[in-house]
Amino acid sequence: MKGNQLMRKPKLLRALLILLFVAAPIQWTRAQIVLSTPKTTLGAVIKNIKSQSNYQFFYDDKLAEMPVNAIDVKNGSLQSVLDAALQGKGITYKIEDNIVYLSASGEPQTPQQTGQEHTVTGTVVDATGEALIGVNVQVKGNPTAGTITDFEGNYSLSVPGNGEIVFSYIGYRSETLKPDGKNVLNVTMQEDTQLIGEVVVTALGIKREKKMLGYAVQELKSDELNKTGDPSVTSALQGKVAGLQMNTSATGLGGSTKITIRGNSSLTDNNQPLWIVDGVPFSDTSTSSASRYDGVDRGSASMDINPDDIESISVLKGPNAAALYGSRAGNGVILITTKKGSKKDGFGIRYSGNFTWTAIGETLDMQRRYGQGHIDTKDAKTAVYDKTDSGSWGPVLDGSMKEAWNGETYAYSNYGDKLKDYFDTGFSHTHNVSISNGTEKSHFRTSFGYSDNDGVFPTESLSRVNADLNAGTELNKWVSMDGKISLSRTKADNRPLYGDYGAISQLMRIPNNVRLDDLKQYSDETHAHVNWTGPTASIRNPYYVLHQRQNSDERWRAFGYYSMKINFTDWLHLSAKYAFDYYRTRVQSTNAGDGINGEANTSMITNDSMDRSEENFFESNAEVILMGDRQLTDNFRLGFNVGGNFMYQRSETLGVGVGNMVDKGNWMLNAANLLRTGSEDGYKRAMNSVFGSVQMAWKEYLSLDLTARNDWSSTLPSGNNSFFYPSANLSFVVSDFLRSIDKPLPSWVTFAKARLSAAQVGKDTSPYQLYNTYSFKFDNGVLTPTKDNVKMNDQLKPEIATSYEAGLDMKFLNNRLGFDFTYYYSKTKNQIMKVPAAAPWSGGQWVNAGMVTNQGVELMLYSTLVETKDFAFDLNVNMAHNVSKVKELAPEENVNYMFFNGDGNFPVKVGTRAGHKLGEIYATSLYKRNENGDIIVNENGLPMTVTNESEYVNKPIGNIQPKLTMSVSPTFTYKGITLSALFDMKFGGDIFSYSEMLATGNGLAKRTLNRGEENNYMMVFPGVTESGEVNTKQVSASEYYGALQAENFIYDASFIKLKELSIGYSFPSSMLKKTPVNSLNISFVARNLCYLMKHTPGTSPEGGYDTTMFSQAIDYASLPFTRTFGISINLGF
Repeated sequence: MKGNQLMRKPKLLRALLILLFVAAPIQWTRAQIVLSTPKTTLGAVIKNIKSQSNYQFFYDDKLAEMPVNAIDVKNGSLQSVLDAALQGKGITYKIEDNIVYLSASGEPQTPQQTGQEHTVTGTVVDATGEALIGVNVQVKGNPTAGTITDFEGNYSLSVPGNGEIVFSYIGYRSETLKPDGKNVLNVTMQEDTQLIGEVVVTALGIKREKKMLGYAVQELKSDELNKTGDPSVTSALQGKVAGLQMNTSATGLGGSTKITIRGNSSLTDNNQPLWIVDGVPFSDTSTSSASRYDGVDRGSASMDINPDDIESISVLKGPNAAALYGSRAGNGVILITTKKGSKKDGFGIRYSGNFTWTAIGETLDMQRRYGQGHIDTKDAKTAVYDKTDSGSWGPVLDGSMKEAWNGETYAYSNYGDKLKDYFDTGFSHTHNVSISNGTEKSHFRTSFGYSDNDGVFPTESLSRVNADLNAGTELNKWVSMDGKISLSRTKADNRPLYGDYGAISQLMRIPNNVRLDDLKQYSDETHAHVNWTGPTASIRNPYYVLHQRQNSDERWRAFGYYSMKINFTDWLHLSAKYAFDYYRTRVQSTNAGDGINGEANTSMITNDSMDRSEENFFESNAEVILMGDRQLTDNFRLGFNVGGNFMYQRSETLGVGVGNMVDKGNWMLNAANLLRTGSEDGYKRAMNSVFGSVQMAWKEYLSLDLTARNDWSSTLPSGNNSFFYPSANLSFVVSDFLRSIDKPLPSWVTFAKARLSAAQVGKDTSPYQLYNTYSFKFDNGVLTPTKDNVKMNDQLKPEIATSYEAGLDMKFLNNRLGFDFTYYYSKTKNQIMKVPAAAPWSGGQWVNAGMVTNQGVELMLYSTLVETKDFAFDLNVNMAHNVSKVKELAPEENVNYMFFNGDGNFPVKVGTRAGHKLGEIYATSLYKRNENGDIIVNENGLPMTVTNESEYVNKPIGNIQPKLTMSVSPTFTYKGITLSALFDMKFGGDIFSYSEMLATGNGLAKRTLNRGEENNYMMVFPGVTESGEVNTKQVSASEYYGALQAENFIYDASFIKLKELSIGYSFPSSMLKKTPVNSLNISFVARNLCYLMKHTPGTSPEGGYDTTMFSQAIDYASLPFTRTFGISINLGF
């Protein structure tokens, strides 16, 4: 009953939100200003105003010393105080969004200035062509001669003939330019990412000054995020955030990507961060079904986000930064803020387009010397050609004429790289158009995006359509409203099949002498399977796989919010928001049938089938927050947030499978003779939360933040479903403190800050893990009841993660150099995990057990190494080191080790032991060795093996955890030309190449070139006999390589990769002034150009066969490494 009440509470909040919207016209009285002071300075007046209000001021520091006459204002408005203070001073002001811009109004020039004066006008824009409002434009050397840009970025200034103009703006590099007699001077300003006063988006979407934060936040602006036009947000993030790691499946277009921040903390694959888009929780479900034998990767739901709509991404690392988001944010938060309309006359129209081509780069290292056949150890005692053999142990490819598998006779030669020749050159084009407008009281932006991608697989395609609308208005000075709706449709056709039955696995088996073109006739007139091996169940024609095993998936999505903000005073606000995320996914796969008639040894179609499923997912969040921020005294500022959130989720899944189609190739449900399977599933869950935070700041150099949150989860049992977690963080700006006591740091030290934080966060479990239930499904037309094989637990408690963090942030040489260093430690206990259980619970049982620790360091380095009038060289570096360790598993259940990769059909398993690092790789068959470590060989000359789990689990052959992840990003700018690159690096960690192991067993891997050709293809396995004598027994090369074990195929997964390269040119406004275009940038872009260093045998050291927990430890039949090149165009009107 309580659970039902928990589900219904969001409806109550929606009703309250409607009442708030109806009550919008109610008005409150704003705070008035009292100022009575004798003759003073403008800086003192500003400080007094700030202590009584929430206004911030932007002005040249030199104006602070300007004398101001006595003022006596009682309960006056801000305007009346400013008018009194600035009377006769030649200073103008503008008020916008609680920011006051002050500027000298351009009095007559001082006598020291020489040369004839003339008026210079122009427009100031950012790198994207957007107008910059409030830019300080000043004659160099004369602080009283200046102005600020208006809402369109325009300015007008009287300048002496030999004078220079200084353009300065918060968050941008100052520009000093000489008009040289010109009457028009347009300026494009570049962002200064190292500015001390940097403002970042934090939890709940609250903008905070970064220097006052006591925890690590890393923010990426839109131009940093997607310089090369990557259609995937997750791929664009890779290598750009310290401590953020990608688990990417090498599966082609839109492949799944799972993100972890600061390592894995959970033993149940629940390690992904929470995604928040404009305050809306956004589901990033991955739907990969790839396995050892087959499966399709349908990508991650984050693919629905249009990168062109993104303004910035803040990565909140761990519980310390994300505690206000509750249990869902225990693994950190990826906080996306999208673009809004800016203030301007008329509409701003922007277009961006990307056109890219993708081609196969490197492939698995193969031998090109030998062809099809086997080694005859009895009669011929040499390599023998046999057109029916599936192995490549035949003689040297000598070009002689031989009869092939299809009856034709042609040269016995090498016919190319099958793993490269099979693929096409992929082509993608993306187009985005946005229209925006804004005034002082409203904003509006709408955009439309279209992306169409043809992959390197011949029939693979992926398209996406996005539409976005964001608008807001200030109804009056007390009430404002804001809303957003985003729609998307993502459709994929013929995503590649992976595993043994996929095309790549089959390509790795084709002998060098078999022509790929001959296999394009993959079926005969009866639609039966035609292949180079003849009919076999394990080896398939890769073109047959391509055309006879087809699939499609389509996802429609809508997410957004509507909100209202009420200003009780200029420092106290109430906001209410209702947010939703809904998507519907339809998946279909068809199999034209590839059964084999074993008796007749002929091909036949017997098991054609079709599967179709549909999922509907909905999440809503209703939230109310009371926010306050007040300067209580000259030195003390207090802010607070108190609120509540009601979250509700619903998921419904329906699936059906049919077979024995009446009309072959007509894939309709009603064209089937057999209902094979039918199932329906779903869940509901809810979470109610209250939260609060307090921010205290003393003299702008000492800040203490305290937060608290309590969640009530519907997935946990009554009595355990309420969990409270707090956090505290402290920021101390050492440089500002020392300046305040007249003991500043050396002049070359610009800024120094130390920070400390501690937090605790809980995590609940998935729905329906408390009680065992029955369900029903169709199995070959029969309605069958099924029972869980996992024992549920109605006493589950939430996981609890406790974390600590310390950091140091320093900048030098007027922000030319800087670093941000973080040390962290976290401990997660009460892990909700499966352990073995007695019969009949073959799937185990859920318990609270296990403890995982993560500790590590992060270092961000940034520098402007060279900066002149026309040239700049910036260099940014991210580095991270993390160790995830299992302190204990479930000793009370006698569980001291466990495996994670769900597919037990590989010759390795990935898991952990209590007291060891997460992600150990175990070979299920190890060489048997003596006490000296020598391999023991049996009487047949082949190695003996150990397959006992209790033995091999204590002898791991590798570990996936890297010692260091790193990226280096240099940027060069010369006038309008920008060259930027991103080098992505990983050092340490291991990967098992099952691809090479299978190719070795078939005689195709490069390592099989050494096959004892000079000794009639006979070899000796290194080792000793059971009696300890050196082995001298000869075996054939095929036996030798077939006896190699998994430990021979473990590789160092370290790499250095040139991930991104961009060379662009921004046309100066002078070239565009006679056109309707006000900004134009054209760039050459490239992604994944090459590996500068790696150790794997032609395969990628990054891509695993899936994105499940630790599957990146296994390379099998992954898409070969691809390179992408193209052009990018950005236009502004």
